[in-house]
Amino acid sequence: MLNDWLKTVCLMLSGVKSAGVFSVSTGMPELICHWPEDQEDALSPFIQQVDLAVASDNPVISYLNVNGDSICSMSQKFTDPEGQRFVFLACFSGADVNPRYQLSLIDWSLVWYQLLARNVPVAIETPLEGPADPEREATSWLQRLYERVKAHRFYLLAGLLFLLFCLYLPVDHAIKPPVVVEGRVQRSITIPVDGFIKSIDVLAGDVVKQGQLIASLDDADIRLQLDQLKNDVAVAEKQHRQALSQLNYAEAQQFSLQADIAKIDIQRLQQKLNRLALRAPITGQIISGDMGRAIGSVVKQGQVLFEMAPVGQYRIVFEVDEADIRYVSGGDKGEILLTGLGNRAYPVVLDTVSSVFTAQLGQRFYRVEGHIQGEESPDIRPGMKGVADIRVGRTRLGDVLFGPLIQWVRFKAWQWLP
Repeated sequence: MLNDWLKTVCLMLSGVKSAGVFSVSTGMPELICHWPEDQEDALSPFIQQVDLAVASDNPVISYLNVNGDSICSMSQKFTDPEGQRFVFLACFSGADVNPRYQLSLIDWSLVWYQLLARNVPVAIETPLEGPADPEREATSWLQRLYERVKAHRFYLLAGLLFLLFCLYLPVDHAIKPPVVVEGRVQRSITIPVDGFIKSIDVLAGDVVKQGQLIASLDDADIRLQLDQLKNDVAVAEKQHRQALSQLNYAEAQQFSLQADIAKIDIQRLQQKLNRLALRAPITGQIISGDMGRAIGSVVKQGQVLFEMAPVGQYRIVFEVDEADIRYVSGGDKGEILLTGLGNRAYPVVLDTVSSVFTAQLGQRFYRVEGHIQGEESPDIRPGMKGVADIRVGRTRLGDVLFGPLIQWVRFKAWQWLP
């Protein structure tokens, strides 16, 4: 039965390349059935994932490069009604797999196997009285099934009614997207001209005031040019005075013009020299750019050296899965739990739902922005990550449990049916 179940599950899963069931009751993983039947060695590189699944209570997802192909493996531990422990392992093409939907199908398949295992009839050895008649055996099996259902019809009816009640039970509909804290206003400190870094006066995470020196570029060449121009001004002014004393007004005017041009160049270089001292444009915190080891390195004009954000002015960015974005709207409320701040939850309100998405691991996530409701904690810092619990209304329990499966079936039916 386990072999037939595995074959059916593999035909149902989209993009599966190979799969198998390992027995782990004895301690060492033992492959007891696999699919396809002629590719037993295809699961050898993933034995370590079976060990990880045995040690974990949650499904294990990993990506490996096998013969130049990116393979996504999913393994999950389960136990049959007799207490034997198994691990189900499936390998997918890394570019096509959608981990969330595939795990939903695997969970549903394991529940299905539990139901099948509880209803497998016990084989009783009896003397054979001749060749078996398939038609008579099928009729006998149907009769036994009918008698069993008839004997327990009240329990079955009560269980069915209770199941329908549970499926239509209204519950809160919540989504749990990952979140990251960003500064509400972010300013970049860029390199004004090509050159070398002379000094770095701050590090990532430091709080600085507006106008505070952040870093400086090497100014040796500019100072040499300034000294040369100042010397040129002094020479031109001396020649100007000598020409005037000799009543040579034409040469005096020429030397005066040379002195004025040199002074203009001095002003230009002085402005350039001032720009080599990079100062904080606002009062805030350095949120990115650890250049402490970059002293003396070459930098290009326009290169971002640091990024800053005002302290206490943050926005929360939610990465909402494309399957859940239809439920989200501005004004929805929820809570976030940040990894670096323990078990304290912060209330949040969603502000804007963007149409911009990013692709990660074969899934698309949409950017949604929000803010912390009430007084913000001084412990919150830009760059912190966590998870959100956003309440998006009420729905039925059946939709929560089987919604992803129903959506997958509808999508496949739309693809396959004419």
